[in-house]
Amino acid sequence: MRWFTDEERHPYAHTNNLWFDLVALRDALAVRDGIPGLPLIRNRKHVDPTDKDSPEVYQIECALGAVVELFEDPAPVLVERSRFLPVKTTDDLLLLRSDAYDLGADHRLRLVPEKACLVTLDPHHYRRIADFEARFPSGAPSLKGAERLDVAGDWTFGAGVVVTGDVRLADPGRPVTVPDGADLADVATADQEEKDQS
Repeated sequence: MRWFTDEERHPYAHTNNLWFDLVALRDALAVRDGIPGLPLIRNRKHVDPTDKDSPEVYQIECALGAVVELFEDPAPVLVERSRFLPVKTTDDLLLLRSDAYDLGADHRLRLVPEKACLVTLDPHHYRRIADFEARFPSGAPSLKGAERLDVAGDWTFGAGVVVTGDVRLADPGRPVTVPDGADLADVATADQEEKDQS
């Protein structure tokens, strides 16, 4: 697993973008009576993703990337790694909404620091988008100077919070609010609780 994100070992990443020659696609589908024959994937989910007690259902989908099997000579298009900004979790969303990314004049998002901050949010409190939004009511904290933000437990962030260096907030066992304008620089929860009490 440690090699998975090693850019030296794996210099290429799939950006989940597919470009088709529509004539070639039409011809490939015509041979198969319009059915591409892609492998199916079964995902178990809840009818209401916000309610774990709602009935479970199966979502049937297919990996569209497998469509390359229909063609005899598919070819990759090489683009800069910066073009791939996946948002799979609220951890990714917080980083993307923060000042760690800048929207250029060409309307492209670019990472401001050389290396992105590692964000880990407690899935019990931040996994669902409604819970995530409730805990960042004034927007994302500043992360352009951060190396790591690790949040365990129920923390709500005020406006203008700045995270610098390595910040790890442990689960206090109760809801806690990081006050407006707080400067979290290389702090752990114990340091922050002392500041809150003073």
